[in-house]
Amino acid sequence: MPGISFDRAVDYYDATRGYPPGVAEQLRDALVATLQLSQHARLLEAGIGTGRIALPFIEKGYFYVGVDLARRMMGQLCQKLDGRVHQAYLVCGDVMHMPAANAAFDAVIMAHVLHLVADWRWTLNEVRRVLHPGGAIVLLSDERNEQDGDPPAPRMQVQQAWSAILDELNVPPDQRRESAPHGLDERFQSHLEASGATVERATLLTYRQSPQSVRSVAQRYQERMYSSCWVLPDDLHAEAARRLQRWINDHPSPDTMHEPSARIDAMIARWV
Repeated sequence: MPGISFDRAVDYYDATRGYPPGVAEQLRDALVATLQLSQHARLLEAGIGTGRIALPFIEKGYFYVGVDLARRMMGQLCQKLDGRVHQAYLVCGDVMHMPAANAAFDAVIMAHVLHLVADWRWTLNEVRRVLHPGGAIVLLSDERNEQDGDPPAPRMQVQQAWSAILDELNVPPDQRRESAPHGLDERFQSHLEASGATVERATLLTYRQSPQSVRSVAQRYQERMYSSCWVLPDDLHAEAARRLQRWINDHPSPDTMHEPSARIDAMIARWV
């Protein structure tokens, strides 16, 4: 069974998931330094989407292959490249059945993909298959970077409110995608280590997210911009959205803008 295509999110994906100016370039430089990548490295991104991670690599001339189920998402990346000379190759395919030869890449990058596939263990094994001996699998995760005393970021406030509403509506876990491991779940590390990998974790960079308010984040839930909302039946989502609106109406400062601190963490697996 294939994973979840993000083609339905193509019109707003960059606006809601894109990095502020300069962050993607910082991420590229941090990955190059951490992985000690040469300019001749062959890179694969599983779930390339619109290229928020890939584009700075492509612009620097790296050999870069992207695989994604969402053809329209990759179409956005093609528009960004706009005919420029590059070594980027985009493949519409399923990362559980990677359309690539064995030992073809020096590094494989994945960001927020494993909770969307039918079998994350199979996917990690398949990704390892296409990895060159001595190469690395890099799992990336965008995380909140709240310090002691910081007020909860709008995304956290809304997430907690939304989860409480789904509890009230007795929405089962399979309609909330809560059972699938997210981010840099310890189960990923255990599976990789069981396959013989040496695994390390690192924070690659910290940054300030684009301005957001409780209302603007809540609107994304109400308009089903997040994939976690797509699995909810229409009637349940409509009722949850109504209750979320009541929560917004009672919030003391729903329109106060924040620029939350965030970081990009990595789980890096290598085989010797």
